[in-house]
Amino acid sequence: MKYLKSVAFFGVMLQLFACSYLPLGNQDSAVLKPASDQREYRYTELENGLKVVLISDAGADKAAASLDVNVGSRQDPSNYQGLAHFLEHMLFLGTEKYPEAGAYQAYITAHGGSHNAFTSFEHTNYFFDISADSLEPALDQFAQFFVAPLFNAEYVQREVNAVNSEYRARIRDDQRRELAVFKSQINPEHPFSKFSVGNLHTLHSNDEAALREQLLAFYRKNYSANIMTLTVIGRESLDELESIVLPKFAEVENHNRELAPIETPLFKAQDLPRWVNIQPVQNRRSLSVNFPVADAEEYWQSKPLNYIGNILGHEGPGSLLSLLKARGWADSLNAGQGFNYQGGALFGIDVALTESGLDHVDDILGLIYEGIAQLRDKGIDEWRFDEQAGLANQQFMFRAQPAAIHEVVQLSMALQKLPARELLRGPYLMNQYRPELLEDFLAMMTPENSFISLVAPDVDVSADIPRYQVEYGLRDISEPQLTAMASANTSGMTLPSKNEFVATNFSLKKAVGEKGPKQLTETPFEVWLNTDDVFDLPKGRVYLLLESDKAVTDAASRAKSDLWLKMVKDQLNELSYPAQLAGLNFDLSVGWRGVQISIGGFNEKQGELLRELLTALKDPEWQQARFDRLKAQRIRQFENARRQSPYKQVVAELPRMLKRVTPSLDNHEMATKSTDMAAVSEHAKTVMKGVRLRMLLDGNFDEADAVSLASVVTSVLPKSLSEGTSSQFITHLPIGKSVREITAEHDDTAVLMYLQSADTGMKARVAMGLTAQMLSADFYHQLRTEKQLGYVVNASVYPQREVAGLMFLIQSPVLDPASVQAEISAYLQQWLSSGMDEASFDKHKAGLLLRLAEQPENLWDAASRHWQDLLEGYPEFNSRELLVTALRDLSYTDWLALAKRDLAEQGQRAIVVYNAGKWPESLPQGAPSGEPNEFKSRLPAYQFD
Repeated sequence: MKYLKSVAFFGVMLQLFACSYLPLGNQDSAVLKPASDQREYRYTELENGLKVVLISDAGADKAAASLDVNVGSRQDPSNYQGLAHFLEHMLFLGTEKYPEAGAYQAYITAHGGSHNAFTSFEHTNYFFDISADSLEPALDQFAQFFVAPLFNAEYVQREVNAVNSEYRARIRDDQRRELAVFKSQINPEHPFSKFSVGNLHTLHSNDEAALREQLLAFYRKNYSANIMTLTVIGRESLDELESIVLPKFAEVENHNRELAPIETPLFKAQDLPRWVNIQPVQNRRSLSVNFPVADAEEYWQSKPLNYIGNILGHEGPGSLLSLLKARGWADSLNAGQGFNYQGGALFGIDVALTESGLDHVDDILGLIYEGIAQLRDKGIDEWRFDEQAGLANQQFMFRAQPAAIHEVVQLSMALQKLPARELLRGPYLMNQYRPELLEDFLAMMTPENSFISLVAPDVDVSADIPRYQVEYGLRDISEPQLTAMASANTSGMTLPSKNEFVATNFSLKKAVGEKGPKQLTETPFEVWLNTDDVFDLPKGRVYLLLESDKAVTDAASRAKSDLWLKMVKDQLNELSYPAQLAGLNFDLSVGWRGVQISIGGFNEKQGELLRELLTALKDPEWQQARFDRLKAQRIRQFENARRQSPYKQVVAELPRMLKRVTPSLDNHEMATKSTDMAAVSEHAKTVMKGVRLRMLLDGNFDEADAVSLASVVTSVLPKSLSEGTSSQFITHLPIGKSVREITAEHDDTAVLMYLQSADTGMKARVAMGLTAQMLSADFYHQLRTEKQLGYVVNASVYPQREVAGLMFLIQSPVLDPASVQAEISAYLQQWLSSGMDEASFDKHKAGLLLRLAEQPENLWDAASRHWQDLLEGYPEFNSRELLVTALRDLSYTDWLALAKRDLAEQGQRAIVVYNAGKWPESLPQGAPSGEPNEFKSRLPAYQFD
């Protein structure tokens, strides 16, 4: 369902005493859960007011925890804006019990885990996951952040620099810029108008002592147990989890913090309607209409804004989007609640415009108002509510568990708003049809209550916000003008009809014989089947590969394949959208092997969707207007790729240097611009004439399903299939450094250093993986926390098939690229000389073994693993087992020799990709690579079938 997670503006995030805990009404099975959920739940409230949900998952390989504080930038003092965010940074830098800064991060990483935190308007959330056998020690360190953090003075300046680097890194991010304009237009007395990220100026970095005092006062006042919620998942029993978790968090102090709803209106009465023009960094055009509405949280059993957003954001026949596409004015549309807080919310409709649509913004706005009026007059129907409620209930009843780290974050935040009993079901529950409530909310969505923003190049502007270098202007518009727009021609626009894709058969298939995917012998092409017997859901995923080396032989063929698939997806959008609402989705993509189709969700009607998809793929509707719109959209994507943050651009450039069939950005763009619909049509026919088919059914399927779906394929596609397989080529780097410069429109420098192992195979991969795990936390701590090079600092493993590699990435506002490269190199040489003892090796090896041995966390993860193995040449589906075996056999002596060979300065096989930022004369060490295609053509390559 297309609810707006964020409309145009929002992308965008010590005196402690010990106290005993007293569980208030421990309730096993108090949390309502789907029948397929085999985990056990317990809700507990401690004596200090902290609410806790414990989840026992006996088979879990990963444990996880999240603590949510119902405090965020809303509570920032007006003269210390960004303080809540700054506190989030400072909290990780040592506690009384664990004073070493970076120790928590190092422990999590060494034991196969990850960690992070975020600050939003009303929430600050801290979370981690870790190997299941290491939960208690990690939780003990985690709990101390909320019991006795040090907030050492020595780190104040360093972390305020980190906050400033984070702000600067996204200074040209359009969502941040549009949010800044929005904040400048709302009621200045509303707390959302504050600058939530913070920088050197708003945090008064010139007075560290005063800043630290503000930090301590904020923590004492706001980090109170009674507004905290905690979720923990572990493999221990509920009783064991309770004995582990509760004593650690019973010491969190309760300051009895009370949070009242915000009564200050988001907009003053005279401020609306208002129209704002904004010039973006990227080549994008959007029209957004937002309505301040009442807080809908108390109506969580009716979900009025979900209902309204579902209908206005519908993409089926007769929808607002369908009408806009038919007129050539829009590429996409989203509708729903984009922002809510205690006391109010914002409901928005966001339209991605075509160039033609930019000339018809008044007409589009009128259609939006007419769509709302149509819903108000004719669309408040009980059967529509019942259909939405039924689909939501199906989603709940057959919910695929997300990864543990995502689950704990979602649940800890939900626990702030929902009764514990409804923690899982609450987000899906719609059991109270209240038409008067829908009428009330729709009555707030009027022209005179509109905040309109038009984002496009060359719009009229007359003001700017220096903090984000964004120019904007106000367009004079009166209530009568807006009302007059609502007389737009709405011919063809209708309310959604009954959804024909709603599943009704939820029976489960039983696996026969050995576990794991098996190739069937009675099908006309290669078909694999894995009948799931782990997750017990009436769902599955079908993968179908149309293998052809003609799909991506060069930039021209890749560009044509991209546009062909875009045509098919756009053509099918009206059909597939109701299927998506009913829990059935599909994807089309092109890769080095050819065209890949993926269908997932309830398995009952996958055959119908597959037939429609293949029919359209074989013989698309070649409409010139659609082709022109999609080609223009694709060209904008290339333009915008060059306007992303520097670190994103250098990361995107690396596979263009390594993968033989991946064209350079320039060549890909030129090929797209030079092709036409006739050429794309001919290309599609050429590819389809000689495809090799491979299919995997993974989930709630049996052999009869496999045979049936295979017959759907052969009834649509040609019977004469080609033989043979495609090959993938990965650049084989020589010793030395090859340097590639990209040009990003940003003052920050960004440097990516990729190191390729001299060997290929599983041993090389696990050796590089182990090296990455051993140094990643320390690399981050030394170069970000200690040296303050920038906000984006990362070291990670970067394998390409069996070609092992490491990637080091820094975006810096303070150093030129040559100096950043020198810092990376110096760190590596220092680490080689002092960070490679055998005890550390053994600890990290054990953690990586646990991580590699982790079982899939849900049905989709399992299917994805099987498909990747099949595509990469592991028909026994044992790639992880092979990695585990290689790692077990890897001795400290062997690993040390490999690490010294591949990381030592004189032995490095490196690619350095960089953006110079404001240091154009700075040149990193190494030989210029030239364009990616030229670079790849003069070097040998590893070949993989």
